[in-house]
Amino acid sequence: MAKEVKVDLKEQATSQMESMVEQHNSLVSEIQEANGRLTEIKNMIIEHQGYMKGLEACEESCEEKK
Repeated sequence: MAKEVKVDLKEQATSQMESMVEQHNSLVSEIQEANGRLTEIKNMIIEHQGYMKGLEACEESCEEKK
């Protein structure tokens, strides 16, 4: 009986470890996807800042011509 308990405990521990590894891998995947999206948004912000600076320069140029 003691041997059966050891086997059951080991199986239970193995099952728990597999579950934790699956959760870890899932979280890593989610983080990688979020980091990719963060990079996209950061690039969009940088591009939009350039656009806004261009609009400001145009506005200043138009005021000088008046």
